[in-house]
Amino acid sequence: MKILLVNDDGIKAEGLKAIAKELSLKHEVFIVAPMTEQSGMSQALTMGVPLRVETVDMKMKNVTAYAVEGTPADCTKLALEFLLKEKPDLIISGINNGANLGTDVLYSGTVGAALEGYNHKISSIALSVSSKSNVSFSTIAKVMADRISFFYNTDKLFMYNINFPKSLKDNKIKFVFTKHGCRIYENEFDAVILDDGSIAYKMQGRAKDIGNDEFTDIEVVKNGYISVTPLQIERTDFSKLETLNNLGGILNGIND
Repeated sequence: MKILLVNDDGIKAEGLKAIAKELSLKHEVFIVAPMTEQSGMSQALTMGVPLRVETVDMKMKNVTAYAVEGTPADCTKLALEFLLKEKPDLIISGINNGANLGTDVLYSGTVGAALEGYNHKISSIALSVSSKSNVSFSTIAKVMADRISFFYNTDKLFMYNINFPKSLKDNKIKFVFTKHGCRIYENEFDAVILDDGSIAYKMQGRAKDIGNDEFTDIEVVKNGYISVTPLQIERTDFSKLETLNNLGGILNGIND
């Protein structure tokens, strides 16, 4: 299998190295990752600015790697449209150092890079682990490598957001299929005085989980299980659309 690895932690990230090392034992691996950390970039693309690309020796067999001076989604898009001669069978974004749960998916560069692949009609996985977890990157890499065929064969096209917990319940591997929950951030801005004496503001968000039931990714990960959430790009509110369609006659009957 040909697997494209991307991330938002950068080309030097330990999580990326761990998953590349494990997957390269049985698969052909291509890495296209940002030169520096690009967390919180969502699916942002760099427009009208040249993207510098460098080849990187990962010192691993069956691994070809590039570092890109751009966003995570830039990396996926550049890989699929230019750098790779053939489209990969699967895209994995991660292993991210920090969970991407609930509404984190709106901001996550890890998820954004995977969604860019899904948008190109290639099955994609965003893979993350809670910060300060006692589940090592190497363990996650081995668990995923052992199960990669299962995920690949679930459907012709998919986008899965997978999160490992801080610790595994009873030290056992258990995947749970979930919906994404609700996580908001109480953003506190700290004033910072710059070298030139001007004031800037640094955001220090604190996560707050609201109204999550046992079937959400947030609660599943809290309980020590591995969450698998299927995502899609479609964001139309069909209920609202139906309401508007029913009101269309009234709207169009109003005189200008």
